[in-house]
Amino acid sequence: MEDDVNQITTSVENTSISFPSVINLNVGGCLFATRLSTLTKYSDSMLAVMFSGRHEVDKDCNGNFFIDRDGTYFNHILNFLRHEDLPPAENAEKVMHDAMYYGIDSLVEILKNTPTLFTEYVVRENIRKKLTEYDILKYDIISMAREQAIQNSALVSKVLLVSTKNQPIPTDLRFSKQVHKQFFKRFKAYPTFESCYGKFCVHFPAEYVDGHPEYVMDLIAGCLMHDFKKDGYRGHYKSESVMDEDGKIKTITWGDEEFHVSTSCHEFTFEWIDSDLVTCTVSRHV
Repeated sequence: MEDDVNQITTSVENTSISFPSVINLNVGGCLFATRLSTLTKYSDSMLAVMFSGRHEVDKDCNGNFFIDRDGTYFNHILNFLRHEDLPPAENAEKVMHDAMYYGIDSLVEILKNTPTLFTEYVVRENIRKKLTEYDILKYDIISMAREQAIQNSALVSKVLLVSTKNQPIPTDLRFSKQVHKQFFKRFKAYPTFESCYGKFCVHFPAEYVDGHPEYVMDLIAGCLMHDFKKDGYRGHYKSESVMDEDGKIKTITWGDEEFHVSTSCHEFTFEWIDSDLVTCTVSRHV
């Protein structure tokens, strides 16, 4: 009896579902009609897999095959599959996101390299890849800015991003007091990051930076602020000196054997309400 059940199950699994040559689609409430060969043009795409005959595809109440995704830009997907037509520049990013969803890699690559999207999805993405934990760093800065706004009832938050190089003390310095003193003349030592840069500071070790830390972190800071603004935050950033008032490099000591030399510092300012309102509020109380 068990063998009969297994045979029936195997038979069902091996059954190929047939589709008509013309497919009526309901994509998130938008109706389309196209050939089956159009949908299966790229064999490794999600659409080709859906209509390969290996899977059941949901239908709406009118018998149209249903895809549960916003169909606003699906006509551009179909036009590319039909004739390799590209969307207008103003829709390119939205269509690219749809192409990513449907697994049409060739369209994704073409759109990434158009003038409209090249800077964002090639140049800036290459910058983001220079840090092993870019997204975590972005999250930490925003979290600290929010924390400052909550704790201090602040209308504006300022967060420092500091990178440091872990530099062991050369062992030969221990044998000469004069050399030891000369070496440390260049540095201003602080016991903690908070004592050096304040409470609202995010530290990023230079060891996790691909390239020269000072140069790369300048690029990263610009990329971060671009992403913050794209997410809806208002603000700006600027580079800060890693020298103290005496021209010494700010350094955080964590023990006798090593110290952490500042390589870059950037200040991110977040404005939680319109700056004109802040100016207006201040002037009323003067």
